[in-house]
Amino acid sequence: MRRPLIIIVTTFCFLTTYSQSPVDFSKFPVGQSDTTTLFTADLLNKINWQAIKGFCTGSNGHYAYERKDSLLTTYEYVKQGREASFEIISYKGTVLQYYSDAGNSKQQSTTSFFDKNVWLKYVSEMMPSLPDQFKINRDEHNNILKAYYRLLGVDTRDEYGFICEYSTMGRATDRRMAVIVLLKQHRIDLLKKLIEYPNLQTKLYAVDALIYNDYTAKEKIKQLEKNVKENQKQLDRLQKKNTDRIKIDNLQDQIKASTDTISVSKADLLTDTEWKVIYSLRDSNLTVKTCGNSGSYKIYGTPISEVLSDKAIADIPKWYEGLKRLGYF
Repeated sequence: MRRPLIIIVTTFCFLTTYSQSPVDFSKFPVGQSDTTTLFTADLLNKINWQAIKGFCTGSNGHYAYERKDSLLTTYEYVKQGREASFEIISYKGTVLQYYSDAGNSKQQSTTSFFDKNVWLKYVSEMMPSLPDQFKINRDEHNNILKAYYRLLGVDTRDEYGFICEYSTMGRATDRRMAVIVLLKQHRIDLLKKLIEYPNLQTKLYAVDALIYNDYTAKEKIKQLEKNVKENQKQLDRLQKKNTDRIKIDNLQDQIKASTDTISVSKADLLTDTEWKVIYSLRDSNLTVKTCGNSGSYKIYGTPISEVLSDKAIADIPKWYEGLKRLGYF
């Protein structure tokens, strides 16, 4: 009886040991500032990357990866089922960004870091001939800087679409997700800047986002004008009776607030000149690199006259509303 018992106890101890994470997630700096450089070697030593790689065999449910391309090196750890994970992206020996998630452990749950200065150096090397008119200032928020340059093509495929097929799964393209970030942050100024961008696919992402923004602005204005009209009727009735001063003041405040918002929303509308640019683009006889949700990843050459046809333009709000339902907004 002793031998089976010893085997059971030994097996239990082995499984317990190897089910634990080899990563001390508390080693990732919290609130790291991008005003000082974070060297990749220092962070890897701090989290003991070599020991993590030695521990992760895959057969024990822990995986470690080290991948390199021409400019970036990625260090990644994943516990089976993504119960815990981290990813560090390095550019020329400095940390560009990292994200860590300790999962259900008692350690620091999630930490992240993004270095604007390193990102802009990387962008400069990736796009050395980018005209000054399409560059944006480092003072922009992290997510704006990242989304904007990804829309221009940094670390993204040169394709146009809404939902495309990747590894048998449909999802929004990376440039589409970048556009969504700019829309959520209401950076219509940046999208309008890109109407003149040389890359056709990037230009189209900006154009359809502006068309969607124009549509939502018109819907908002329509509702606000309806509210103003209804409130004005109530206000006129109360003023004739000269009663309920508090209600009169509230209605006047609501009417002013709605009127002010209408003025702001009208500034979001595409101008006649901008619509002419869009229609000129449609009539240019160019071919767009499109991808679709058709069972396998493939790039198609599609005439721009189809992508910006009257029907396609009318369907743009439906596509964006579909993305909202899928949780992309």
